[in-house]
Amino acid sequence: MRRRLAALPLAAILALLTVTMPGPVSAADPQKVTLRLDWTTLGYHAPFYLGVARGYYRDAGLDVSVLEGKGSGTVINLVGNGSDDFAFADATTAARLISQKLPAKVVMGIFQRSTLAIFYAPDRGIGTPKDLAGKRISMCAGDGMNVYLPIYLKAIGVPEDRVQTVSVDCSLKYTVVAQHKADAVASYGTAGRPLMQAVGIAEPGKFDYADAGLFLPSHGIIASERTIAERKDVVQRFVAATAKAWQAAQADPDAAIKATVEAKPLLKGKEAMLKATLMESLGYVRTPDTQGKPFGWQSPAEWRKADDTLVAQAGMAKPASPDAFYTNAFIAP
Repeated sequence: MRRRLAALPLAAILALLTVTMPGPVSAADPQKVTLRLDWTTLGYHAPFYLGVARGYYRDAGLDVSVLEGKGSGTVINLVGNGSDDFAFADATTAARLISQKLPAKVVMGIFQRSTLAIFYAPDRGIGTPKDLAGKRISMCAGDGMNVYLPIYLKAIGVPEDRVQTVSVDCSLKYTVVAQHKADAVASYGTAGRPLMQAVGIAEPGKFDYADAGLFLPSHGIIASERTIAERKDVVQRFVAATAKAWQAAQADPDAAIKATVEAKPLLKGKEAMLKATLMESLGYVRTPDTQGKPFGWQSPAEWRKADDTLVAQAGMAKPASPDAFYTNAFIAP
């Protein structure tokens, strides 16, 4: 072999080595990561698509694939078992799964105020939360929010047996209100209004669970314990780019919706609903404790209150500390 190389011109030897010896991956090559959404694309997912379209993730050295999901519980488990890198999902659902030994944490809070809400038709004799007594509330079969309705009813002083729940497929839970088969729907403040309007209820009423004093952090970014331990830099860069994307969407929601429709062409023609959902969602980003803090920072005091609520009223196992559920380690000071 040495004789053969010696007989070759220097340029040929260099060319041979270039072909046969793989070089190191350039630091400029973006790392592929997945972000699994809690559901099919809705308006409040628009900031992620904006982050991809404007290159915020690529500038952070990441090639992010935004994937749709089928509920917070499902996507959090996908992250915990290593199938996906990150999930955008309900933080209190994450807490309950973490208490059951799922190895994951909330690494960034986005909707810090609980988005859980009841939307109702204005012609059903409902004016205050107590008027839900004797009414029918539609819910998805197996919906994670089933856990929280009894907590809300207790907070507003309505006995659980005074409310009838109507369990239907998720695609029908707004329709049955329009059809007078239910009076209200258990939903999220981020999306319920345009979905009610889509079935013909032009001016739905809304009761936010948070207004009843329930401290339950909502959606955030979840990562597995393994990712946090072994890929700290990836988590740091992903969180920073996500904060930039959300702040950009707040400043220019039309651009965020445009990026979403370009990524999901089947949504063309639904821009108004997408924007309405996005704008509703922005009201849940901040709480009194997080005002003036960096975007994504989570309040230890609010997590302690959420922990107390979930243990006392949702049957969650008591953790050694609420720190088991979340970390602010990746939030820029």
